Amino acid sequence: MQRVLVFVLCLVVGCCSIVEPASARRRRTVLPRWEWHLDASLAAVYNDNLLRLSERDQDQFQRDPGIFPVSLETTDDLETEFSLAPSLNWRAPMTLMVSGDYRIKAVTRARNGFTDYQTHALGVSVRPRVKGYRWSARFRVFAIPSFYLRAYRDRDWNEYHAARFSNWDYEGSVRYRVLNPLWLTAKLAWGSYYYNAKFTEYDSEYLDLTAGASYDLPWNVGISGAYTRRTSDNIGQQGGTSPTYIPSGEDPIEDTEYGDANFNEDEFNAAVSTRIPWASLKRVQADVSYRLRRRVYTTDRVLEQDPFHRGRLDKRGQFTTSISTPVVPKLRAQAYFTYEVRRTESEWPSVPDVKNFVRREFGLAFSYSIR
Repeated sequence: MQRVLVFVLCLVVGCCSIVEPASARRRRTVLPRWEWHLDASLAAVYNDNLLRLSERDQDQFQRDPGIFPVSLETTDDLETEFSLAPSLNWRAPMTLMVSGDYRIKAVTRARNGFTDYQTHALGVSVRPRVKGYRWSARFRVFAIPSFYLRAYRDRDWNEYHAARFSNWDYEGSVRYRVLNPLWLTAKLAWGSYYYNAKFTEYDSEYLDLTAGASYDLPWNVGISGAYTRRTSDNIGQQGGTSPTYIPSGEDPIEDTEYGDANFNEDEFNAAVSTRIPWASLKRVQADVSYRLRRRVYTTDRVLEQDPFHRGRLDKRGQFTTSISTPVVPKLRAQAYFTYEVRRTESEWPSVPDVKNFVRREFGLAFSYSIR
């Protein structure tokens, strides 16, 4: 897959290298045909629930870390997040602006290095190269090559192993300006979560449909909202079998290796952004956002066969607020706070004890832009 992405990127760059027409060469005295940008950021983050553990699991870790199946040093941690984002704009023929961008983010944990991970995003967008343009289109590929979830029991062997997944997401979107301050957005995305060899039963593929809008109000205030419908197919469970080892008297919801994790999810997003005249500072920006996901598992298995998913409803909310300001030219500072919570309802009474969690995150980031 990485080779395919490299090939696509080379193809785009090659197409962009076609000799420009005479009319474009004449315009170069006013505007360059190519422009490149580079954004770099570094953040220090405190995460008080690294693996999104339930209160029950955190209590178990605090009582006896030695017998806890996850080899954590601490349930919280300090993180360093570094991101680099080069981009290239091409003033293309037919009065179009074509942009390509790539972003890599590396997350490093201070005491739990085995949970470090990276994300990669590659995108191409196109829009008319005129003032007040009315539409834009974009295609993006997002990837997490390896993400540590936690340790689960492989019941075939009655052993705990690290569960890791890779996530690929392919998204196409179109934006259209209905009124001068009003944009409408439509997105279609397909993605996958594929797990390591011990837990291929968790593999899933999903389809997302999104409709959204953004509106610029007076007083430098912007609002936006979006709705996403996700349908996820737990393709790994189709090849599953019955577990060969289930200890007698054990609560079966500890492990979901042989369950049916198909689900439908409704996601709602809302955000408000504004610039604040604060003392002598200029361009101080404040943002508030809220994300709510309502996930319904759709297994048709009876409760005794699949206690972890039968009749289960997850409600997951995430609230984020931030404030940012320029420090010196090209350097910007941002402080933010995130509060995330999941509440689960289930026909099996002990499922909420495993899935409910609360997580808080505090961050301070500095970003530098080269234009």
